[in-house]
Amino acid sequence: MAAAYGEVVADPADADLAVLRLRTPYEPRGNVFESFFHSGSLAFPEPELATILDLLDRVPTLVCINLERAAVIPEIAERAAALIADYGASDAALLDVAFGRAAAEGRLPFELPRSMAAVAASRPDVPNDTHDPVFPHGHGLAL
Repeated sequence: MAAAYGEVVADPADADLAVLRLRTPYEPRGNVFESFFHSGSLAFPEPELATILDLLDRVPTLVCINLERAAVIPEIAERAAALIADYGASDAALLDVAFGRAAAEGRLPFELPRSMAAVAASRPDVPNDTHDPVFPHGHGLAL
């Protein structure tokens, strides 16, 4: 798909731009009922986060994260050249936005917390209750 928009290279060192698609982190659960839902930590595990941040430090990167639930991504948000949240967009739709063929728009339906400590300290029965979120509820673009 990306070849329709530009030259695809194998080594990030040869790239002018990287596009990275991520899914919200979760911890697989063993019992049958819990296996139907993604749950657990909203933060990327350290080895995976280190790999992501290494790429972001080497080449300007558009990060697109599928937010099926909130995610703890302060380091990613800080280092990404651009950050897009999606809720099921195709590769073509993402690349159309990245290359200016379509306009991005939308607002977050929930806040993105700064840390798991902030999540733990928040009230579980109150939405958008974490201290100093990276992005507040409603953050985004509108046309």
